[in-house]
Amino acid sequence: MNAMTTEFFPTRYWHVLDDGRVQCDVCPRYCKLHEGQQGLCFVRGCHDGMIKLTSYGRSSGFCIDPIEKKPLNHFLPGTSVLSFGTAGCNLACKFC
Repeated sequence: MNAMTTEFFPTRYWHVLDDGRVQCDVCPRYCKLHEGQQGLCFVRGCHDGMIKLTSYGRSSGFCIDPIEKKPLNHFLPGTSVLSFGTAGCNLACKFC
């Protein structure tokens, strides 16, 4: 996969509604999507009549952090850890 290709990966926790849309059941927002639409999180979308991941295998950022920054701060103190994350959020904060 490269930056120019769009690949989607099938996922779980969704179902088809009576009106033909698909509903994502991962979070309490229960996004109801038509073909080609993405959920509020922008991580899951409706493609080929099913919910698929749009960010699978893509990192939005990564860095080396001290372990003390993580919830594992008592695990091997003084060592470094690789931190990474993907795009996606379902909070819809007004300041973001």
